[in-house]
Amino acid sequence: MNLERTIFVQIPSYRDPQLLPTLKDMIENAKSPFLLRIVICWQHGAEQDIQSFEANGFELTHTASEEGATVHFLRIHGANIELIDIDYIHSKGCGWARNLAQRRYRGEHYNLQIDSHHRFSAEWDFKMKSLLELLRVRSSRPLLTGYPPSFDPDTYPSGRQEYTAAIIFDSFSPTGVVRFRSVRLPAPVHGEIAFKAKFVAGGFIFSDGAFTQEVMSDPDHFFCTEEIATSIRAFTKGYDFYHPYAPLLWHQYDNHARKVWDDQSEPPAANSATSMTLEDRSSAALRKTLALVGLPTGSEMEDFGVYGLGSQRTLRQYERHTGINFRLQAVHKQSLTVQEPVLLSETFEENEWKRSLVYFRSMRVHISCTTRCPSFPASVLVSSYSSDGARQSTRELSKSELKFLSREGQVQYVDTLRVPLDQLPVRYSVHVRSGDALTDHQLSIFVEEVLV
Repeated sequence: MNLERTIFVQIPSYRDPQLLPTLKDMIENAKSPFLLRIVICWQHGAEQDIQSFEANGFELTHTASEEGATVHFLRIHGANIELIDIDYIHSKGCGWARNLAQRRYRGEHYNLQIDSHHRFSAEWDFKMKSLLELLRVRSSRPLLTGYPPSFDPDTYPSGRQEYTAAIIFDSFSPTGVVRFRSVRLPAPVHGEIAFKAKFVAGGFIFSDGAFTQEVMSDPDHFFCTEEIATSIRAFTKGYDFYHPYAPLLWHQYDNHARKVWDDQSEPPAANSATSMTLEDRSSAALRKTLALVGLPTGSEMEDFGVYGLGSQRTLRQYERHTGINFRLQAVHKQSLTVQEPVLLSETFEENEWKRSLVYFRSMRVHISCTTRCPSFPASVLVSSYSSDGARQSTRELSKSELKFLSREGQVQYVDTLRVPLDQLPVRYSVHVRSGDALTDHQLSIFVEEVLV
């Protein structure tokens, strides 16, 4: 096991005061800092300049103009750092910044993809290399990932979390994109060294260096679509994901640095310096993500090129691997808890697979008075029924909803569902009781499926 190999570290930094502390901590805690080549897409304003690096012990060896950008070359403790100098008003988002750094990959053996607000364990480089090499017994293309435990720069190392977590499915966004959440990993039972994962985290990936080229960040992904798109692309290109059990680095989750979407939504907006608005970029990233998982986008999509799916595995295999059905917006019940991927799910018949899923739906229920409503109904009950006629739920309108119905002649609410296929509602009914008399004829009901 040859661990004396170089690491390509890629960092997007947007107006982040934690960039310098992150670099210093990374390099000082590395066992072999001379094997690090760190490339940073340094998006900054007047609050940061190259002199701040020199004042913190970094030696500026030279500055060059390369591929239309100014690049500063620095050294400290044997580590090489390259700063791609970008005025923040020209930023095009997270995917674009990662892509810009990744294009400077020069064949290093390993790749570390992080953000600009981290702290590192002692000899983190040796630990990451060792763990990745040990995992080659389980996979020919392993990578380490996850949401690292949190830290507070004002108190660090005091108060930092001392456990790692798994990334699991949380919900579907209003636009149909998968949302994640972080759940503490259970302790390894039989001396396992890593937990097999379903998703990657944009802020921590350690892999072979080739990953940088094979799964290069799509510059069209502005922010929130990055992780699911990268997960799908990496999996279909043959990579297997693992969450380390031991903390290797920490992440500041309540980072107070300005965000690109803050700057580009306020005047004077950066839109004047870029060809697309904030909304344009978000919409383009969404359309690309929906197209990647085979969902309609409402417009013709161009070829994905190098940012598409791989040929080692299929999208369907990834759905079975994660328990997610993108088209149906449904998830296998085992994917709602911390579990390693269950290989048996790949053998399910299609109908059996659909029946095993939990379906995420939001139904907007509209209730209107067909005649003059009572001044204040005693109660209004709304029931839902599945395709076999079985009643699945009953909801009573609140007092405030009843008042609104009496005053406005209509009221609406959203019924959020997380149910198996046979419990999906196909019909709703409404009953009103005024005193002792049922007067259903006074109300009508209309239900539509919505994204909320």
